[in-house]
Amino acid sequence: MNDRHKKLVLFLNEAIEYFTQKLEGADKDKYFADRDVRNILDKTINDIILCIVDISEELLKSRRRNIPETYKDTILACHEFVGDIVLKIAPLTKHRNETIHQYLKINWQNIITVKNKIPDIREFAGKAETEIIKK
Repeated sequence: MNDRHKKLVLFLNEAIEYFTQKLEGADKDKYFADRDVRNILDKTINDIILCIVDISEELLKSRRRNIPETYKDTILACHEFVGDIVLKIAPLTKHRNETIHQYLKINWQNIITVKNKIPDIREFAGKAETEIIKK
């Protein structure tokens, strides 16, 4: 496994732990009322999802594959190597875009969606790590 991939997996695990920690005690009302909590959670979602994309890119590069143009397609392109888990996490790119760009709303549901997908995110990272090691 290359150093970049190791760093990405480490960063992803740290970001997940940070997100989980900051989410403790937060609910929809606190999210709307506390700008700091909102900014932390939104930024961490961005970090997590972009890291998933970066891990996907590393996996594709290790297999000498082209990198698709969209985040979602980049994750989906890893299906051949890590299986159906990509179908569970690729839609998170939409939630990332909605959260970061806010599309004229603040969306607590995106926070909950990412929270519920953490086991899938961890599974993806583990499978991608195994595939990188094989190469």
